[in-house]
Amino acid sequence: MVVADLGNILGTYDVVLREGFKNAGGDRIEVFRAGVSGSRPLCLDDPSYIALVSDRKLDVALQQFNLNDAESIAAFIVEKTNMTLSNRSTETLKDSFNRQIDYLRISITDSCNLKCIYCMPEKGLKRFDQSDILTTDEIIGIVRIAAKYGVKKVRLTGGEPLLRKDIIPLISGIKSMGIRDLSITTNGQRLAEMAQQLKRAGLDRVNISLDTLIADRYRKITRGGEIDRVWEGVRESERAGLSPVKINMVPVRGINDDEVSRFAALTMYKDIHVRFIEFMPIGNRETWKPDAYLGKDEIMARAASTGKLVLLPFKGGGPSRNYRIEGAPGMIGFISAISDCFCGSCNRLRLTAVGKFRPCLFSEITVDIKTPLRNGAADEELEALYRDAVLSKPARHALQERALFAPSLSPMSQIGG
Repeated sequence: MVVADLGNILGTYDVVLREGFKNAGGDRIEVFRAGVSGSRPLCLDDPSYIALVSDRKLDVALQQFNLNDAESIAAFIVEKTNMTLSNRSTETLKDSFNRQIDYLRISITDSCNLKCIYCMPEKGLKRFDQSDILTTDEIIGIVRIAAKYGVKKVRLTGGEPLLRKDIIPLISGIKSMGIRDLSITTNGQRLAEMAQQLKRAGLDRVNISLDTLIADRYRKITRGGEIDRVWEGVRESERAGLSPVKINMVPVRGINDDEVSRFAALTMYKDIHVRFIEFMPIGNRETWKPDAYLGKDEIMARAASTGKLVLLPFKGGGPSRNYRIEGAPGMIGFISAISDCFCGSCNRLRLTAVGKFRPCLFSEITVDIKTPLRNGAADEELEALYRDAVLSKPARHALQERALFAPSLSPMSQIGG
């Protein structure tokens, strides 16, 4: 047997945690992610699974096993649910420019409980029809395909993903596909009340969008948000083990650029990762102005006023170039899509809330997978669409070539932040 993810057999394990693993405790959840891969995910409404859980056979069986004997647990579940075991190997798919694509960002809603000034106009945006939004089962099915081709990391975005009512089973189901690193980007307004649930469901980390440390300014930037709720969310995330907590800050000249050094200072006292993201020509056309943009060098200079920045080794294919203030426990990252293009190491693909793969954030090229999926397409066809999306990734974005300072791209709440 190949050690993989027990969730591939369970489908989602939040019910199993409640019914069968309740004596193990949340800190032992990693034990149950190691198991053997199943030939198909088992839905929570599968009659054989419901019977297994409802009559407590699973609970009794698990008490007889060593908690580390995940293969025995998995074999028992397979036997009782008439499933078969399969040894599945994955090879990470490469794009046309030999970049390994192992990271999928999924927008799960375009709804948001804030109206940040750089993201959308004050009157708001026209929302997608709910029937056009991918369902939980559809998202999990697409992740299964992506995982088959080597995707190991998934981030859920929006809109505000914590507004989605089925977020807990969605996280459980995605994690069950063998995803090693599952994270979410949130504005933090609902995070405090959900952090523990999110961790139990399988979430690994959170990224919190926070563009000011000043309460009145926060209310102005977000048009009504409460910064105290964000900090409550940070604390609860740390307690739940959703760490390291990452804070995303977009410096905008004349709005919050005077706070760069204060954000950098957050990393000096605890293991918080602050990431400075260049203001990009996406979203609210009323806010974007060329003179509002700060490049990486200027942002770095302001951050360095807090202390000496020590460059850290580059890991993976992410866009952040990371530093640490000498002696600090936290980390500072710089994401500079405009001034320091990182396309050569890009490892990601995006999936919009309405079921379109977007190979590049800065391109309107998309590959529709929702329509064939809802029309009953076979796995082979869906896999071909996934491969097409990966192979259609451009060598680099064309922001400079296409009137950089004219925002012509869709809002981030519709693309997925």
